[in-house]
Amino acid sequence: MSSPSPGTPGKPSGASLWQKMPASGRAFICFWGGCTALAGVVALTLQIMGPPYAEVSGDDIDVGTTSPAAIAALASKTDIPVPMGDLLTSDLGPGGFALPKVGPHGLLPRQVYAAPVVQVPAGNAQVALLIDGIGQSDDELSNQAIDNLPGPVSLAISPYASDPSSLMDRARAHNHETLLSLPMQDRPANGKTAGEEALPNALQAALPERKNIENLNETLSHLAGYAGVTNAFSGQNGGEYPHSPAFKPILSAVHQRGLFYLNATPATVSDGLGLIGTADVAINTDADIITIDIQLLKLQQLARKNGRAIGVIGPLRPVALSCLKAWIPHLANVGITLVPVSMLVAPLPAPPPAPAKPPAPPTPTAATGAMHVNVHNATPNTQNGPTSLGLPQ
Repeated sequence: MSSPSPGTPGKPSGASLWQKMPASGRAFICFWGGCTALAGVVALTLQIMGPPYAEVSGDDIDVGTTSPAAIAALASKTDIPVPMGDLLTSDLGPGGFALPKVGPHGLLPRQVYAAPVVQVPAGNAQVALLIDGIGQSDDELSNQAIDNLPGPVSLAISPYASDPSSLMDRARAHNHETLLSLPMQDRPANGKTAGEEALPNALQAALPERKNIENLNETLSHLAGYAGVTNAFSGQNGGEYPHSPAFKPILSAVHQRGLFYLNATPATVSDGLGLIGTADVAINTDADIITIDIQLLKLQQLARKNGRAIGVIGPLRPVALSCLKAWIPHLANVGITLVPVSMLVAPLPAPPPAPAKPPAPPTPTAATGAMHVNVHNATPNTQNGPTSLGLPQ
């Protein structure tokens, strides 16, 4: 008995839907099915890899084109503004705050959040002082330093502070510019020396550049409204790492975000892109009052010799605060002006010269005799003495 032919009414067909489909249809389905599968693989891979580390590009690059009007306004400001949205990224960083960036028309965080400019009398030397360790251990002592030291004293705030926002608000209210202390270690945490504690998210020479940039962004997003960053971290200043070629990407990232960097280790060099200052004297506060006073005197002498000097003092101790409260008022008597760190590391650019005034019109020369005009005959009359224009012959 013969089998029913395909398509016979009432009988099941032996060919599948795939077999019935023309070759072009099967090719179309294969192509788009493959694309869908590939897209799924790529999406899964990206999910496993996680988001890329934040880099600075485009509008975040320090273009250095602050307008003359903005420079004039910054030079005459009398307080430090609260964090500005134009100087922050649109997304929050891993530490909870948005990251700093360059604002419209080249406006820079290091300029906006700097302390007001101090007028320096002619002939005076300048001393800048950074207090290290604000918020790192004793909040009450940090508050005393903020409240009792004059505004030009700059403050380095720890990213590990228990309440960094309150410290920033308090410092701003007293016109103290703030720097953010960057945790750094010269070796992995498990290879630290005696007395050295492991620092979370610390920058390290042993880490890949990508990981160090991630750690930098983690630290930068713990606060908002600071003018610069520093390796001053209560004695753990990173060893050789901040003076090595491996630190250059960090300096570039700091510069691209419109910040300045203060190297807190005297007699060393941090070489890289950006505005970089180096402390002339590091004052160790784990000493008695006489030793601290001697170090302050050294800072004072360097300022008189060179016209300027930067001191870093820390960690913050009650004895150090007492020494500073006695020493700072004495500076004016020896021809030294206390200025913010930003004035020596990242001063405002000089205002452009005023446009030249157009020359004044020449002053008419006075006539030496009477002037007469003959409207009837303007031709000289040589027979009747003076000409008709009233000028002597």
